Amino acid sequence: MDRNRIARHLQDELHCRIGVSGLHGVGVIAVRRIPKGTRVLRSTLSTRDIRMPKSALNLLPAATRRLIETFCEHDHRFFWLPRAGLNAFSLYQYLNHSKKPNVMLVKPGLYVATSAIRAGEELTLDYDLTFGEKHVFRA
Repeated sequence: MDRNRIARHLQDELHCRIGVSGLHGVGVIAVRRIPKGTRVLRSTLSTRDIRMPKSALNLLPAATRRLIETFCEHDHRFFWLPRAGLNAFSLYQYLNHSKKPNVMLVKPGLYVATSAIRAGEELTLDYDLTFGEKHVFRA
């Protein structure tokens, strides 16, 4: 990013941060008021994940497997891993689930506020609606 682009980003696109969640450990918290319809999160990382068979990850250290299970989408056979690896995350990966969400996925990597969000409020997403299936959460 050049100086002008980063200045525009700070003025127009910076709406939230990682913070302590009242729902589940870590979440995405608004740093300023966000009007309904605002594009709140836009990933600058690739949103095209790499599909890996679960069996391919069996030899990884247990702590690494737990991290993947916690942060990566998966079904009974596959994990979808970020192309940038697990040392680079986008804020949207910290959106917690709510049946009364205030954010929705418009297209991969782009999220919009579905209601006005107060500064300090947590941004949430309905995982079931967004991903088209009932999600099961593990401790």
